[in-house]
Amino acid sequence: MTMVLTNLKNSRWVARILPIIILGVLMALFQVITEGTFLGPANLKRMLDQALVVATVSTGAVFIFSGGSINIAMGATTALASTISMTVFKMTNSVPALFATAIIVGVLIMAFTGTISSKLHVPVLFVTVSMMGLLSAMNIFILNGATLTLPYALQVSLRNSNFSYYAFFVYFLIAAVLFHFTSIGRSLKFLGANKRCARLTGLNEVKFEFLGFLIAGFGVGFAVLMNLIRSGSVSSTTLGTLNMDVMLAIVLGGMPVFGGSKSRIYAGVIGAMTVAVLNNGMLMSGVPNGLITGVRGLIFLILVISGQKRPEGLPSRQG
Repeated sequence: MTMVLTNLKNSRWVARILPIIILGVLMALFQVITEGTFLGPANLKRMLDQALVVATVSTGAVFIFSGGSINIAMGATTALASTISMTVFKMTNSVPALFATAIIVGVLIMAFTGTISSKLHVPVLFVTVSMMGLLSAMNIFILNGATLTLPYALQVSLRNSNFSYYAFFVYFLIAAVLFHFTSIGRSLKFLGANKRCARLTGLNEVKFEFLGFLIAGFGVGFAVLMNLIRSGSVSSTTLGTLNMDVMLAIVLGGMPVFGGSKSRIYAGVIGAMTVAVLNNGMLMSGVPNGLITGVRGLIFLILVISGQKRPEGLPSRQG
């Protein structure tokens, strides 16, 4: 029995199919609990819009997590980029300036984080713990208790243009090609599977980790725009749960949080939909917000423990 369970755990097909099964089971369960209202057109659209922001950030985060690094400042980065973008828009009243600022700030913050980690050889987790506090403090200082809002007519116009869907499709397509068909993805998965072995083969760890952060920065920029189009405002509480949502999405999508050869670019997308279904379903079922946070944390803990990192020894086949 133990051998059967081990074989199932290590099977590449189980890892790919199980996240989709979990998503389908959750949707069916909440449809029953809410007496048929959960899968209504309006609620499906709402969940899709919620998932889009998480999916975009998660798609970029795959490039970081696949290399064996854990970034816990994705939410703080996206929130600060949102605030700076809206501040620039208020000063210029220019939509192109808003778009450009979101992308540039997202890329710059992620590039700065990646540079500190890779150049100074400090683990990403330690760097992002510090960055999370620093970025959050900067965000609070800039906002100073205010809420910045987009003009309603502009928000509606951008929403009707379907920019968010087009932007996500293009970004995901480029990310998928880079991750699965170029040396960037292969090298990052090699680093995540066994850093020691990767270094001994002469792989340029600094280069590929920095590229991973750079690509993730574009995801942050697009997510900023998507969230502004969806919500129309920025405050000190904006995207407060995004970081946990991203980490939960990656593991729910079937990817080990420590990366490696089982990393898949679509994990963030499937996981983001699962997170949106989970959040929305529990809320519609009358579960208190505090309990929802606890359930999400418990699920994340269980998934991380079940897929804990292998020791850094000789190379091993991970399926």
